[in-house]
Amino acid sequence: MDTWKAQRTVSKHYKSGLPQALPEALDHHNDGLLNLYFDQHLCFQGAADDGFEGQCPNSEAFGSFLGLLESIPFLDTASSYGSTEEAMPDLRYVLKKRFGRGSYGEVWLAFHWNCHQDTNVSNSTFKNENISFEARCSNSSMNSSCSSNHGQSAGSFDDDLFILKRIMVERGPAVYLSGLREKYFGEMFLNASKNIQGLSDEYESSFSEDFESDFDELSKMSKYGLGNKWVEDNIFPNRFMFQTPVFEEGLNHIARYIESFESKSNEMWLVFRHEGVSLSKVIYTVEDVIDNAGEEKLETAKLVQILRPSKWWRWLKTTEAGKQEMRIVIHQLLMALKACHSRNVTHRDIKPENMVVCFEDAETGRCLKGVPSGDRNYTIKMRIIDFGSAVDDFTMKHLYGSSGPTRAEQTFEYSPPEAFLNASWHQEPSSRRLKYDMWSVGVVILELILGSPSVFQISPKTQALLDPHIQGWNEDLKELAYKLRSFMELCILIPGSSSNHRQTRGQLRDSPASWKCSEEFFSQQIKSRDPLKTGFPDVWALRLVRRLLLWDPDDRLSVDEALDHPYFKQVPKG
Repeated sequence: MDTWKAQRTVSKHYKSGLPQALPEALDHHNDGLLNLYFDQHLCFQGAADDGFEGQCPNSEAFGSFLGLLESIPFLDTASSYGSTEEAMPDLRYVLKKRFGRGSYGEVWLAFHWNCHQDTNVSNSTFKNENISFEARCSNSSMNSSCSSNHGQSAGSFDDDLFILKRIMVERGPAVYLSGLREKYFGEMFLNASKNIQGLSDEYESSFSEDFESDFDELSKMSKYGLGNKWVEDNIFPNRFMFQTPVFEEGLNHIARYIESFESKSNEMWLVFRHEGVSLSKVIYTVEDVIDNAGEEKLETAKLVQILRPSKWWRWLKTTEAGKQEMRIVIHQLLMALKACHSRNVTHRDIKPENMVVCFEDAETGRCLKGVPSGDRNYTIKMRIIDFGSAVDDFTMKHLYGSSGPTRAEQTFEYSPPEAFLNASWHQEPSSRRLKYDMWSVGVVILELILGSPSVFQISPKTQALLDPHIQGWNEDLKELAYKLRSFMELCILIPGSSSNHRQTRGQLRDSPASWKCSEEFFSQQIKSRDPLKTGFPDVWALRLVRRLLLWDPDDRLSVDEALDHPYFKQVPKG
């Protein structure tokens, strides 16, 4: 009875309060078909009072309410970013297919629009354009692509295809800053490539001009701690003109940034060359499984997607050619990081999803569609992408909030211990910051060995023994406990270690725990978790991983030390 009365009270207040809440919106007169609703005595749910049973004392409110809804501009869903071929955020690009969507943005496959059409469009149409319209349409190779790309399938990898990344600036300053960081690092490596190619004297970057306007906006956002003013004289135009060798292989393993622009609706878009597919899509296949555990009715069951190791992963693990290909991919990853670390840039999000691979056909030079079969002559090429979480001295000062880099930009599974246990890790010297990436490389290698993204996972039996001791802890602490225990089992965090009993560089002292952290123990642990029960391809791969997954950043290999490791010299198996 009390509940019923409460509902009646709420209904009355809702009915009588709504027209007063929006007086200007509901107090206007509507013409046309909406007038049909005024005479039908339609009411909001619960609008009839006790004294007017079956009547609607304010029937005009419903028609006015519909008028308010009608007054909102109609957005044609056919032109939104949801269909196969989309409305263009910039007239030079046609969106073909959306690859995915994350917390900070969405990624699209695109191609250039036909330059032979509407050639009277002026440069003023394009906002914040780095490359002129005439320059694009006068380029002969671009002209051929403009006339032919429209009929290509989304799976045809091609130098004339592009990746457009929309930064969801509407989600706040943190996302906006992420876009600016990605633009900043894109310009850094683009200019480095131009410099190496001998084009630096001819190349005039618009980066300074674009970022001056961007940072004017940031300087107004003092409440977010973003009040640092852009000091152009200290940064441009010579900031990215590094002394570099004639050829720098690492730059060939970093995503090729093209430009950035803003759409008419002030969206930030970043443009990159299309480089292939993410490594994660190659080493895994997705399997849909119906999870109806504990459910009697099929309609209440949940559809769960499970990652399974792919055929290509099995080929990597079981053939000599596959093992060599794994070595090549890891080497290319390290070469990309060498290009980053030589500029004191920490990528901070190395993982298979951010490693894009192209199976380049030897005859055509184009990326093959899908995973190649044994009869195709190809070369694998890998590039790292997504510098939205990257850090260097400049970005930490200008392109992060007042608190600096946070855990929100990290991927927990690939983060080193210092990153999730020490909030001020980024304030360490750059030599220690760079070791963040080296830990991530070790995790990636283990993932390739195990065919699973769950590298640091304890067994159900171990969890059952541990759970009674952490009962009542919050989920974050439990997850941390599981992870640290897995570190112990992989000899990263030595069981029973203390300040008087810790590992020395490259060597692991005897453990007082019930197991010993020897090479044999570590090898057996990996074998037991490997679906194929083969473990590491050789002892050098094992030793490389152990030197990367060390607790103390100072103990981990640097990128140059890793590149010089015997694993990459094809030493005979140990």
